[in-house]
Amino acid sequence: MPDGKELASRRKIAIYDLDGTFLSRATFTPFLLFAAVRRAKWRLIFAPAWIGAMIAYKAGLFTREQLKQLGLSLFTGAINQAELAAISEEFADRVIPGWIGKGAAESFARDREEGRLLVLATAAMEFYSAGIARRAGFDEVLATRSEVVDGRCLIRGGNNYGPNKVPRVEGMLDAMGLAREDCEIRFYSDSMADAPLLDWSDEAVFVNGGPGKNAKALARGWQVADFR
Repeated sequence: MPDGKELASRRKIAIYDLDGTFLSRATFTPFLLFAAVRRAKWRLIFAPAWIGAMIAYKAGLFTREQLKQLGLSLFTGAINQAELAAISEEFADRVIPGWIGKGAAESFARDREEGRLLVLATAAMEFYSAGIARRAGFDEVLATRSEVVDGRCLIRGGNNYGPNKVPRVEGMLDAMGLAREDCEIRFYSDSMADAPLLDWSDEAVFVNGGPGKNAKALARGWQVADFR
């Protein structure tokens, strides 16, 4: 274990998950519905199909990436990059600050006061989560990336979910010229799917869990907190 002097010299970083952690609710389905209303309200007729697709995902018939790709196809339709960016900015305006939980805001303020680099690491789409992060005051965003090709918004580089977050954070550190051992990293998440990054961090904080999940988190040496 490093001593106090070594810890003090490390680059302090605070990483937050987005949906259900920094924000009190999920963002993807609300974004899809928002985009449909802004672009073509008739696309709301696909809402029952989307509900069915989410049930199919729960049954293991879709991967998360396939589910997201389907949702984008159903609700955005043919779109260009400028349209996607404009809708994403409007959506971010709707989200911030109202969707930030009280505990999350207090934790974020403490991390800022400690001089931490503030990083958003999320499976949410980068085109709207970047705007959310900018409005909230994050320094860096690691999210699911996409590209508009022939009017279709296509996911690129995989869904930034679960174990995929660790290499994304490592890549960010490499790009910044920081060695892992020279950083003191705190990570907040409400999802057990983020266990790889929680275990990888120096300080893991599991948020908004019930008694059962909190017990599992504590057994793994994580802290628990209420961000709502």
